[in-house]
Amino acid sequence: MLIKRVELENIKSHAAAAFDFERGSTAITGENGAGKTTIIEAIAWTLFDTLDYKKDDFVKRGAKKGTARVTFESSLDERDYTVHRDTGTGYYVMDPRVGGRIVEKKEQVTRFLWQHLGVEPGTDLESLFKQAIGVPQGTFTAVFLATAAERKTTFDALLKVEEYRRGADELLKTARYVDGRITAVNVNIARAQGEILRIDPVSNDLSVVGRQVAGLQAQLDEIASDIETMQRDVRRLDEQETKLSGLLSDLERSRNDRSKAELVHAQREAELNLAKEAAEKVEAVKEDHDRHVEALGRLKELGRERDAREKLRIECTKVEAAIAAVIADRNHLTRDLASIQRSHAAIESLKHLVHDQEKLEREVARLRTDFNRLEAAMAKLKSLDEQLERLRENYRANSSQLSEAREKGAGAERISELESRDSELVREVASLQAALERDERFQKEIQNGLCPILSEKCLNLKEGQTLEMFVTSQFGELRTRIAMLENEKVNVTSALSTSRAAANFRAQITVLETRAAEIGEEGKRLKAERAALEAETADLQKVKSELDRVEMELKALDNPSSKIALLENEARRDGEIREKLSEIEKNLERLESDRRINTEQLEEFKDLDRHLGEINDMRDRTAEAYKAFLANDALAKTLSQRESAFEESRNSLAAIVSKLAESETVYAEAGKGYDRERHLTERARLIELQKQQAETNAKHEAAAKRRSELEAELKRLADIRDSLQKEFRERERLEKVAEVTDFIRTTLKEAAPLVARNYVYHVSVEANQLFREITGSAECTLKWTEDYGIVMEQDGYERPFQSLSGGEQMSAALAVRLALLKQLSDIRIAFFDEPTTNMDRERRENLAQQIGQIRHFEQLFVISHDDTFEGYMDHEIKIGS
Repeated sequence: MLIKRVELENIKSHAAAAFDFERGSTAITGENGAGKTTIIEAIAWTLFDTLDYKKDDFVKRGAKKGTARVTFESSLDERDYTVHRDTGTGYYVMDPRVGGRIVEKKEQVTRFLWQHLGVEPGTDLESLFKQAIGVPQGTFTAVFLATAAERKTTFDALLKVEEYRRGADELLKTARYVDGRITAVNVNIARAQGEILRIDPVSNDLSVVGRQVAGLQAQLDEIASDIETMQRDVRRLDEQETKLSGLLSDLERSRNDRSKAELVHAQREAELNLAKEAAEKVEAVKEDHDRHVEALGRLKELGRERDAREKLRIECTKVEAAIAAVIADRNHLTRDLASIQRSHAAIESLKHLVHDQEKLEREVARLRTDFNRLEAAMAKLKSLDEQLERLRENYRANSSQLSEAREKGAGAERISELESRDSELVREVASLQAALERDERFQKEIQNGLCPILSEKCLNLKEGQTLEMFVTSQFGELRTRIAMLENEKVNVTSALSTSRAAANFRAQITVLETRAAEIGEEGKRLKAERAALEAETADLQKVKSELDRVEMELKALDNPSSKIALLENEARRDGEIREKLSEIEKNLERLESDRRINTEQLEEFKDLDRHLGEINDMRDRTAEAYKAFLANDALAKTLSQRESAFEESRNSLAAIVSKLAESETVYAEAGKGYDRERHLTERARLIELQKQQAETNAKHEAAAKRRSELEAELKRLADIRDSLQKEFRERERLEKVAEVTDFIRTTLKEAAPLVARNYVYHVSVEANQLFREITGSAECTLKWTEDYGIVMEQDGYERPFQSLSGGEQMSAALAVRLALLKQLSDIRIAFFDEPTTNMDRERRENLAQQIGQIRHFEQLFVISHDDTFEGYMDHEIKIGS
């Protein structure tokens, strides 16, 4: 794999930038904040799905979306591909040769990258990048300084050790599934064996049911023959019964017609008699009826005259009411006119007071303005007092803190001395512990008091002293020395903590002194402002008294200006009221004329009530005759019609009586050849046979259904017997699968630590070789231990990672991370972001020279803000120049 080009659009500090890369080592340099690390972050985000903060923070400020494109040469087919990713949802792979997208969506892009970057499918690309390819700035050695448990969590995930354990756990589900299937197959076998025991009983039942079906079929054939013979006899008798029933219906219909005709004839006769009586009554009351009708006509005419009189009376009432209202309006307006005359006089009497009112109002406004200003000054004076009190409290608190800082700031000058001594103690203790461990291993190799190298007694021993005693005495001296140094380190650490706290307090003294001066200046300014305000508010009470006095005088005047305004509004109505009075006089004259006319018209109706009384008497006297005429007139007019109807009903009744006699004769003749008792007997016998046929048929169908069920059951049991062999073969297959699954699970469980140890061994060998290449020294041996810690062996002593110098730690971590990358993937690319952080000039030069000597990698990228790597790298890119 080879990264050839990186293009950035609106990514952090880069608005639009493109960077081309070659094989070999490349130094990316520039000032802090120029965007060097952004290039590596873009590659990590695009190819390894790694971004340590939100995408919104990755976008250039002010832009809506950022885009990164990385072109690389595939380790699979050695072709160039461009991976495009933006901070929206765009994520795809382009083939420059094809000129289009070949892979889209995150899942598909990740699978493509696994294949073309040369890593195993399922590899955690983010962990691979952070722990091997491009360790984030400032964390290069962090994981090796962590606890063993933390290192295990990190590197187990990277080496996929946990995948073996997870695989074993997942196979447990498979094993349980297979066990469940075996149990299910065993249940099926037991159930099938129980089922096939029923084959013989079912076969016997089928034979019995077959014989029943045959016997019932013979019974059905015999019953069908008897029913057919019986049905012919019953049909003949049914025909006779039907004919006789028809004749009987005709006879009954004729009898009903006769009854109806008799009723109709009697009704017509009664109606004729009523019409005759009504005609006689109408003739008797006809004369009084005519006089009553004439009286009703006259009453209508008099009613119209009465309505006209009532309208005149109503009109007279309205005119009277209007005259009363007009007179009331005239009296009201006359009173208003008198009030207006009084208003004119009042206005003249108030005019001399208006000047005094205006003068007093101006004085009140001036005094109120002064009073408000002085009250605001008083409020500000109160606020200044509160500020001064707070300032005094701040001054007291600041003085207390300043005294404390001066008191506790003593001893800060010893920080450098104590830090230097603390570092020396750490190195001395580590060296002594290494010597103690070496001697302990040496003691284990001693046998029978002989030297493990020469295999003879040591010549340096005193008389009576054994080799074990000599080595043990050396242990005591070393442990005593270590204990003394550790006690001294505790004391130095405590003193260093105290000195650092003193330095913090000393740093606060200047700030607190500046704050004290600022508080003093602020207090002087506030006191001067308070004195000015106090002098200004001295006249407040005097102004308040003067304002109260002027307001009392103004209140005593009782606002003459407002009174004059109200009176003038009233006086302005003088012309309007006089005009209304003139109009009222005209209306009153018109209404008097209307009242005279209405009175004259009412005289014409003075005899109306007498005429109404006479006509009402006549109407009442003839009312009974009028009612009798109306009640009988309509009936009397139907006399001739009812005489014709009576004659017609009598003729119809005679014809119906003749037809009835004929029907009775025909019915009697037809009934002579029909025996009803025999008919009922034959019909009952037919019904009984049909019922017997239905019962036999039901039994036959039930027996036939039972035979079909038994045949189906026998076939099902035969199929079960055939399938039982398949179940036996399936159980045997599942038992083999369970055995294989259990073997694989056990193998995976045992493989996880073996795989980890195998990885550690190969990485350790590779890392040692790289370490020697980087340092140029073959005297030291680098080991990567099974707890993922780093140990360096030199001159027979093992030194833990924590006791190595900063340059040694960086070189060792670099070697292990590059070895991991070579073991875990085909990727031969590495990124170093500010690897010389916290190093002095000499160590930076050494590390630059060491990185420049790394071989077997296609590309190495080093990011630095200084010129340390100039001359050591194959290529150099300067950012911001």
